[in-house]
Amino acid sequence: MRAWIVCLGLSGCIIVVHDDKVTTDDTGLQCGSTQGFVFGTVFDPDGVTPVQGATVWADDGASTPIQTLTDSDGKYELNLSGGVEWIIDASYQPDEFTDCIAEDLVLTVEACEEYPHDFSFEECLTADKPNLYLYPAQDTPTAVRLELAPRQSVVASAPPYRGAWRGVAHPDGTFSVGSERAPFLFYEVSLTPAQGKRLQREEGWCLPAEGAVDAMAEILGTYGFDARERDDFVDAWVHDLPSADGYAVYPQAEVAPYAGLHIQPALPVHRLWLLVADGAGCGPMPEPVVVPFDREGAHGVEWGVVVEGLK
Repeated sequence: MRAWIVCLGLSGCIIVVHDDKVTTDDTGLQCGSTQGFVFGTVFDPDGVTPVQGATVWADDGASTPIQTLTDSDGKYELNLSGGVEWIIDASYQPDEFTDCIAEDLVLTVEACEEYPHDFSFEECLTADKPNLYLYPAQDTPTAVRLELAPRQSVVASAPPYRGAWRGVAHPDGTFSVGSERAPFLFYEVSLTPAQGKRLQREEGWCLPAEGAVDAMAEILGTYGFDARERDDFVDAWVHDLPSADGYAVYPQAEVAPYAGLHIQPALPVHRLWLLVADGAGCGPMPEPVVVPFDREGAHGVEWGVVVEGLK
């Protein structure tokens, strides 16, 4: 092992401890390191304000991810093994119910090279208030696990989600954990930028501001959600839906790519999320073909909302 002083442009000089491999750069000078250097600043969604305490991580897919925190100026530094492809990303929590994730940087790092890269967050998307109702034929000990991408996180839940919910599912859709009986399983989960881009925005409805929440509940009804589930939707959103002159509502019938479900014992679950965006200028769009859920026998249902572009 040797220690070398390596100067990294404007970032100054650092001492690098490494193995006996010596690398030569394009000028013929010996660098003395097997690592490359990735550095930059992390900005919040306005693209201007640096984020203190954001997490920047790097993953080569073969070892434990490397993580570092940005300093008071939003700056980060990573020393990464050369000759390896890394996936580098950043995340931060502006509040306890939001987890912002930046676009991935995929980078093959070469020894002795410098890679400046600033991260700037797009809108922080969260699947808000999914309510999951399980209807087994009888009281059934049940485990429910969310299957998420590596950088996603559960930012709110009830009952508390600790890697899974484990309890008893009841035929009326309630779920008991210990002595506590919840009306449904509730959670909120962050979405990555790639997931946000995959949400369908081709088919949906333009809704006026007045009565929008009730209109969304009626949409749920066309898919097969019952009166209790629709009432829960109205209770959840009548005061929390951000104000707008109108809303564009896009149904998401394929939910598993954003938050998979593993239920043991297995139970079929019909899931629908609504992407709700600003409806200013919303014109006629193709309406989706609605196929009502088959709710015969033991099953589950889930509704959720993703709010985009609304404050």
